[in-house]
Amino acid sequence: MHCRSARYAPAVASDTDAVAVGYAKGRATKDTIVARAAESFAQRGFHGTTLRGIAREAGVDHSTLVHHFGDKTALLLAVLDWYDRMHLTEELPDASEMPASVPVTQLVDGLVATARRNREAPGLVQLLSTLSAEAGEADHPARPFLQQRQHQLRDILAGAIRAQRVAGAVDEDGTTPEQAAAVVVASWEGLQVYDALHPDEIDVPALLERELRRVLGVAAS
Repeated sequence: MHCRSARYAPAVASDTDAVAVGYAKGRATKDTIVARAAESFAQRGFHGTTLRGIAREAGVDHSTLVHHFGDKTALLLAVLDWYDRMHLTEELPDASEMPASVPVTQLVDGLVATARRNREAPGLVQLLSTLSAEAGEADHPARPFLQQRQHQLRDILAGAIRAQRVAGAVDEDGTTPEQAAAVVVASWEGLQVYDALHPDEIDVPALLERELRRVLGVAAS
């Protein structure tokens, strides 16, 4: 019995190594497909992008792409999820944490840090801008994701604005906290589109920081 266990032990280790190598290669393949898909969606939009075109640009078979992602909608959602994981700072609080446990200055710093990261990835900002325009169609597959994304940021900001108004740090201006927050979110997205069309004319992070400090009643540092 002992000899048999010893004889088969190397095979088990070899099988484990093979699985690990296979997983790593599969992960690398998926990452490459997502990166090429992000470029294609940014350049051509959702409707102008084809899975075969993405597969060709990623250097994989069409069947390999379908195996990993299934269809174009699933691939688009994977791209959006990848974008957020890569470019949304981990410093941003959850809406449920505002305003009780998160200093408003931390919120400002976190959002400005995100704007700086976005500036370093103009192609991905273009992707979001293109998809946001297309997602005006009610049946666009990215619409629920983008709506949830905006609502999450709006709710975080609204909680902070409400708390600052109650504390007397900023005056009421005739808008609800949700409306004021929506204006900030829309302004930020618009500034990013303008910056993509007119590089180096404006400093998006600086303008965003100024607006955040104004709406939240936070003095300049």
